[in-house]
Amino acid sequence: MASEEELRDLRQEIAKTTGKIVHLIATRNDLARKVGDVKRRASFPIEDPKVEEALVKEVVEECDREGVDRQVGLKVLSVLLSEGKRVQGLQGKQPQLITPMMMAAKAAQLQAAGRKLVRLDVGEPDFRPPEAVVKACSDALYGFKTHYTQTRGVPELVTALRKYLERRYNYSTTEGQVMSTPGGRFGIFMALSTVVKEGEGAIIVEPNWPAYKEILQQIGGRAATVPTTMEEGWEPSVEAVKAAIRPNTRAIILSYPANPTGKIIAPAKFKEILGVANDAKLTVISDEIYGDYSYTPCPTILQGGADRFILTASFSKTWAMTGFRVGYSVSSEELITKMMKIQSLVMTSVPEFIQYGAIKALDSDAEVHDNARRMKDRIDLAAREFDKIGGLEYAKPDGAMYFFPQARKPDFDSSAFAMKLLEEKGVSIAPGTGFGNYPRCFRISLGNSDETIVEGIRKIGELVG
Repeated sequence: MASEEELRDLRQEIAKTTGKIVHLIATRNDLARKVGDVKRRASFPIEDPKVEEALVKEVVEECDREGVDRQVGLKVLSVLLSEGKRVQGLQGKQPQLITPMMMAAKAAQLQAAGRKLVRLDVGEPDFRPPEAVVKACSDALYGFKTHYTQTRGVPELVTALRKYLERRYNYSTTEGQVMSTPGGRFGIFMALSTVVKEGEGAIIVEPNWPAYKEILQQIGGRAATVPTTMEEGWEPSVEAVKAAIRPNTRAIILSYPANPTGKIIAPAKFKEILGVANDAKLTVISDEIYGDYSYTPCPTILQGGADRFILTASFSKTWAMTGFRVGYSVSSEELITKMMKIQSLVMTSVPEFIQYGAIKALDSDAEVHDNARRMKDRIDLAAREFDKIGGLEYAKPDGAMYFFPQARKPDFDSSAFAMKLLEEKGVSIAPGTGFGNYPRCFRISLGNSDETIVEGIRKIGELVG
């Protein structure tokens, strides 16, 4: 009986302590509202990364002093930060960013209503997939290869991927180090979900694909950004990467050639950044989806230098297989196993018949070389056309399939410009604010015919003046 009374008393103490925590949250919310009032009156920025960084450091140090697991403290802080922003009433005051997906949806809506548009917003090549891929998928369908498969992929695809990595990168893997994924986007989601927990964060070099931030937000992670500028050739500094590391940073995302700039970082600097990541015990997530659209030497994580990494890649761009939704990841057996658990839970596997198409893609070298050559020609074509527009400047892409020009006017609003261009000229682009704090920039995709690209850029020039 004594033990029951002791247990009851302890539970009552826990309940009282929980009540005190709730009371402290209410007190914190009152303070957050006052902070919001001050921000509104003084027009201060909505977010202050340095303040958040100091909070993270303080929580980690307090956890260490009190013997509390850091991960628990960071989770609590993440909830408190989100709640603080909510009660400040400033979230709704932020200008809505027009992302590439939003622009694509708007353009598709106009097209459905009968409007003829020049689509320069969608990051999708207009090339056809290799005939061998289409035939393999067809044969697999008629052969009733329409079942669940191992999450990693059918053995034939796993073997083909390992041979491809050996041939393409001189990189040897075990079966446990590779897996097929339902496209590159889901590969990134699994990679971040595996190495970044709620309250932790990852470093993103901007401008960059908005999905990285969106995925981090979805899993309760936080993004620490390293901004770059066109004037500096979209080149990140090693010092800025070091400065972005916080006590809760767990990963850095590198993606070269980059979307939207087409930037390829020098291999030597890439290695330097890997060294910084190793020193901080970060996992390097290397998104190499545009690797074959490289026109200067492009580093790959498979060349070595990272103690802990996850490579994600896709068949979408190189082999023009966007709608197939198939990609692959390479990492340690430990991390691939964790990623496979997520894929097994959510997707089971890539559809069986598509995997047989992917096997044929890996042997379609001629189509890859032809696609890369045609994309390089389009980069040169777009450069010649942008040279005719005095109101714009740009750093010529080293690869990928985009241009990210910048308006010379300091007050240029790319979101307003994009909407006006769509309505008045029938040309769709992606505003730069979707890729970071780049209101003077916008992205165009070169996934169209030469004639369409020229027509679209010239209409852009008519509006820019």
